[in-house]
Amino acid sequence: MSDQEATDWEFETVFADALETVPDDQFDRERFVPGVGPLSADVMLVGEAPGGQEVAQGEPFVGQAGKQLDRALESIGHGRRDLYITNLVKVRPPENRDPYVAEIDAWWPVLEAELERVDPSVLVPMGSFAAAELLDADETITDLHGQRFEREGRTVVPAFHPAAALYDRSKVEAIESDLATALELA
Repeated sequence: MSDQEATDWEFETVFADALETVPDDQFDRERFVPGVGPLSADVMLVGEAPGGQEVAQGEPFVGQAGKQLDRALESIGHGRRDLYITNLVKVRPPENRDPYVAEIDAWWPVLEAELERVDPSVLVPMGSFAAAELLDADETITDLHGQRFEREGRTVVPAFHPAAALYDRSKVEAIESDLATALELA
């Protein structure tokens, strides 16, 4: 497949084999939100799971946290169009609760397929859940954010989840700094 823009491909076609591994009880198409962005992106952002706005619009990080992400990217001179954006779990958990281990495990092969296909040089787990899973770490995002780690040939730079800035405005600068660090390394 050639270098393609974000809109020139279908998630369910490109990642069909990986999607087949997701158990039926974990794949609710009405709450499914695929990853988006160029398949040649140098940077991949990974959240935990979609929320209500993401389900409604069919794209990750488009609700209030997504607007905060867009503001952070804009403030450091970037936009989302050059990034691949996805979640650990592609189906919104009921009542927007945190994903269960079984849900993360069920969707892990899809994330692995995204990592293999996109092959980003920098991976940015957004928030505690994504950072803990991608780094196999027990530390909190407060301890990990903005640091540089190497995992399986990739640079990993954890960042606060953009939603953190909605509740604590002091996180705005940290999110911008974390994203700037990641994007400078790409």
